[in-house]
Amino acid sequence: MTVQSRQQRSAGQRLICWLGGTLLLLALLVVLLVINNNYSLRRPPRAEFDAQLDRALDGAINWIKDNPVVSERNATMMYMIAQMQQMSQDPRLQVLLDDYQKEHLTHPAALFDLVWLRIMSPTAAVPMIRVPDMQDNVIDFVWQAYALAPDRILLSDEDRANMFSPTKYYWGTRQKQLLALDMYRDYNGSSPDLDATINHLADRVARDEYYDFRFTDSYVQRIAFVLAARRPDLIRQRWIERLLEFQNPNGSWYGCWYGWCRGVFEFNPGYKMDMGGLGHSTVQAAWALTMLKYRYPQWIAEHYH
Repeated sequence: MTVQSRQQRSAGQRLICWLGGTLLLLALLVVLLVINNNYSLRRPPRAEFDAQLDRALDGAINWIKDNPVVSERNATMMYMIAQMQQMSQDPRLQVLLDDYQKEHLTHPAALFDLVWLRIMSPTAAVPMIRVPDMQDNVIDFVWQAYALAPDRILLSDEDRANMFSPTKYYWGTRQKQLLALDMYRDYNGSSPDLDATINHLADRVARDEYYDFRFTDSYVQRIAFVLAARRPDLIRQRWIERLLEFQNPNGSWYGCWYGWCRGVFEFNPGYKMDMGGLGHSTVQAAWALTMLKYRYPQWIAEHYH
């Protein structure tokens, strides 16, 4: 073996060792991040948690109140705000809902907007609207409209079957499906099949939360949608701790984690100035915390003493 060949072999071995060490360190880092995402090192007393929860909700609701345009252009967020107001009876949210009805629902810009009247009044009159075949495309606001008015929103048989399928979708799309079915049950009542599908989806969404340690809009969303699915048993204490830890001093939450957003390859260096992302994350976080406080006090009692 020549000197040159021995040098090349040695260089190759060093490269392999370096790559192996790097991959090992990355794997260790991921493991530590997953552990940090799911396991708490301390359990604060109940009084401390209650005070932190109240401060977080007060700050979030003030931010939502002070930035009404962000919420009012998104019917899904207004649905969440309506739910929050029903639970908390907070007058700041009622002012926002009144303004939404006056500015956006009294004279809607499009026929489809009339569906959102049922956010304010579950029995509001809605015109018959036939939705073209979505051809496997997921349009979440169509699902949500159907949830609010299944007697008036006409979906194709295939689109309706997709919406209620327990296995059709995965990852982020599954979260949107879970919310739509939560809304459907909220407005139309439960059934054994519907409950089974919602429980199956909630289990899968909680599993996604276990492994996806990035604190993005999706992280907040999964907590809120699982709670809306009536599955507080799936919510880990550490997830709520992180939700509270990542709140900004002005009461809002960012939609991205240090510029890394909900998609694996989605990045936004200007995320701190993205009002849409801020609004989306903040309303969802406030909705989740409101459900914990008013709908699931037993979850708090089980985790904080």
